[in-house]
Order: sequence, then C-alpha cells, then structure tokens
Amino acid sequence: MRGFVAISTVLILLSVVIVIGISVTYLSIGEARSALSLFRGEDNLDFSEGCVEDVMLKIRSNSSFNSTSFSRPEGTCDISYTLAGPTNWDITVNSQATIYQRRIRVIFVRNATGITLTSWKEV
Repeated sequence: MRGFVAISTVLILLSVVIVIGISVTYLSIGEARSALSLFRGEDNLDFSEGCVEDVMLKIRSNSSFNSTSFSRPEGTCDISYTLAGPTNWDITVNSQATIYQRRIRVIFVRNATGITLTSWKEV
C-alpha cells in the first residue's frame, strides 16, 4: 500500500511539472513571435491591409467615395487614386507609421453585386 501511494504521488507531481513546462514553453514562443512580428513590421502590414479593406468597404457602399485620407483607431492612411470609379478602381494606400511605412496597391472593379478584386500587392 505504501508503494502505491508513493508511485501515485510521483506520477501526479511529474504530470504537474510537465504541464507547467509545456505552458511556459508555449508562452515564451508566443512572446518571441510577437517581438519578431514587431521587428519585421508585420503589425504595420496588418494595419495597412486593414486600411485597404476599410476603403474598399466604403467604395462598395458609396461609388463616389474618393477621400484622400482615412482614419482608423490605430492611425491614419493616405489614399491615392490612379483610376477612381465609378466601376474601375486603382488605389494605393500608404500607412503613416513611424518605423515601417507600407504601401499597398489594389485594383478592382465595383459592380452592382459587390467588388471583383483584380490585383492586391505591396509596392
């Protein structure tokens, strides 16, 4: 009986130690990825792509939308038009970031049912 209690205690403690070790490992990997994404400017790319998506939603609902600036809670995006609607659109969105400035060019067609995307690339 004493051996059973000792083995059970060792197994329970070993399980707890393994769970804590795995949790710490996953947390440290997550923090490393966050730091790496900031180092590479990936958060700013997400912000710029969000600006493009917001502008496309505005254009989809209002064919005469042609603002040169778009504000989001994270910051401001500048918009330039090579070809501005009402159906064919060629827009470039610049993020106003302090570290990494991103520029995305999007070409799409606006029709009655929505938007058909032709090109989306970082320039």
